[in-house]
Amino acid sequence: MKALWKKHRELLWFSLFLLLSALYFLVQLPDFDYHIIHVVLDDKIPFLPAFVIPYVTWYVYVPGMLLYLYGTNRALYRRTFFTLFCGAFVSLIVFCVYPTAVDFRPDAAGPGFFRWVCRIIYASDQPVNVCPSLHCYESLLLHLMCFRHTPLSRKTGQRVASAATVTLICLSTVCIKQHSVLDLAAGCALAVVVYSVSVWLEKRQSSAQSSEKPASF
Repeated sequence: MKALWKKHRELLWFSLFLLLSALYFLVQLPDFDYHIIHVVLDDKIPFLPAFVIPYVTWYVYVPGMLLYLYGTNRALYRRTFFTLFCGAFVSLIVFCVYPTAVDFRPDAAGPGFFRWVCRIIYASDQPVNVCPSLHCYESLLLHLMCFRHTPLSRKTGQRVASAATVTLICLSTVCIKQHSVLDLAAGCALAVVVYSVSVWLEKRQSSAQSSEKPASF
């Protein structure tokens, strides 16, 4: 048991998702003076209840990709987890410093499975703390990280499938009216910035380690 614990204790990092979720909902409790995020393009995008399917796919994609990293590249798993939560906590700080909300979410009333799921999402997640979109940030960041130093990086089919999934997840945030296009753009921009910083730090660390190695003659 001791050896098993030592080998797989990093799986407990998944409990951080519970902490992140708790903090996300806690910052919804204060009576903030919310800044409304609403642009013209938001009104031109129709409400498409079927997009709730890729929206909830996020709940599988994010932990699924992390489990993949855990099984294929443990060092990248640790770096990805750290990177993921650094950006997420930055987002939580933004939610407190500059609280945001959307004012165009429909009630999703009417028959149909997709509308029923939308109503569940609406009831459990208020239209506040929307910018940047964590759905967009986390899914795009994981896609970028997972296809950097893993066997998947050499498999075009899986790369395309993952990119398509992330694209649909991002689009779903605006198609079910949970977010503004500005939230989508901010989430994706944050993912690119955090990923770029991670790559820069990795290269800097590798360069430092290489310079410390004694020269061979």
